[in-house]
Amino acid sequence: MRTTTIVWLAVCAAVMFSQTADGGKSRPSSSDLERTASVYHSYEFNPIVDTPAPEGFVPFYIAHYGRHGSRRLTGAFASDALEALEKAERSGYLTAEGVSLISDVRKIAEAHKGMMGQLAERGAEEHRMLARRMAARFPGVFAGERRVRCQSSIYPRVLISQANFTMALKNAAPSLSFDFITGDKFQDLLNGPQLSRNEVNADARIREAVNAYAARAINPLPIIKRCFAPDFAPEEPLKFVRDLFVCASICQCMSRELTDIDIYRYFQADEIDALSKALAVEDYAAFANSMEFGDIQLCGSRNLARDFAILAEEAIADGSIAADLRFGHDSGLWPFAGLLGLEGPGDRVPFVDSWQKCPAWKWMPMASNLQIVFYRDKSGEVLVKILYNECEMHIKGLSAVIWPYYLWRDVRDVLTSECRLPRANGG
Repeated sequence: MRTTTIVWLAVCAAVMFSQTADGGKSRPSSSDLERTASVYHSYEFNPIVDTPAPEGFVPFYIAHYGRHGSRRLTGAFASDALEALEKAERSGYLTAEGVSLISDVRKIAEAHKGMMGQLAERGAEEHRMLARRMAARFPGVFAGERRVRCQSSIYPRVLISQANFTMALKNAAPSLSFDFITGDKFQDLLNGPQLSRNEVNADARIREAVNAYAARAINPLPIIKRCFAPDFAPEEPLKFVRDLFVCASICQCMSRELTDIDIYRYFQADEIDALSKALAVEDYAAFANSMEFGDIQLCGSRNLARDFAILAEEAIADGSIAADLRFGHDSGLWPFAGLLGLEGPGDRVPFVDSWQKCPAWKWMPMASNLQIVFYRDKSGEVLVKILYNECEMHIKGLSAVIWPYYLWRDVRDVLTSECRLPRANGG
């Protein structure tokens, strides 16, 4: 083992975090545990509540963006953790707990062979359920022989999410017709444009900031001591523990494929708390409207915002278009929520406070979605309300006609403006 690793572990031992009153062994309930997974948290289907529209206004069109559903890992978290464990196993340095752990991590790694980043069964069902709920909530939008236009990221997990959503929508409204399109052009549109040189430098600063936070917040020594013999540790202890926690987080997404795996049981409550906060602030800093990095993230959504405005104007004029469905990623949806100035998912806070003030489990779980629902009266006046994860939203800095209903022309101005960061960031 490297000398630097030994010294590093000794420093950790000197600054061990305080544990809970019962030694840190108790852990949250199952539902709270799932929420520690940040953007790996599977979608929560909560009761739907609709505020009645102003008299005479009926829904006729929906502009939508949906993140892909629950998926497998997109990085080498499981294989890297397994490599560290197998190195110890070959030398006989695993404790009894380590032997149990390596068995579970092997199952996770095996489930990812040839399937990295692919949609899980749970993710497919999430999109079918979302479509069924949308159709039941707004039946008039999908009545008759109407058209649905669909744009998608090029990634299979997104394409298959789209397939499940549209299949369920077609089953609910058989007279609908669908147009599908994808390609690199739509990857940039739905996932944000390629970063400029200055933005790449900012991306490096984000990684540096979140890694510094993790180094302060997480003490990997206790779990290292429980899983490995005293004279052994992984070469990168902090990375090992973080990789292991991501493996724990992803199991809920693969609950139908990994029915008997519970990596959380290898952590104590205080460790889960520290790791979940680190994961949450990392995701918020990378995608959302943080005080430190939000300007870059939000401005990357300008083209997407204009696409919403352009296609909506076409739908209003055409009359035959029921919906524009977009399917993409967290990196496309969360900045867009900030650009719109949505209260909650678009909040601007210091990234280190985001785990509490703008939690990723709530605002960016798998299958997160935004729906702009359009209403019209006999005079042709158009109102919209915005649903985020199926909940009615406030738009910061914009006055509603009657909340949650806003004039479309006011929302269109937000979509077509040059970021409007002071308005979007306020509050």
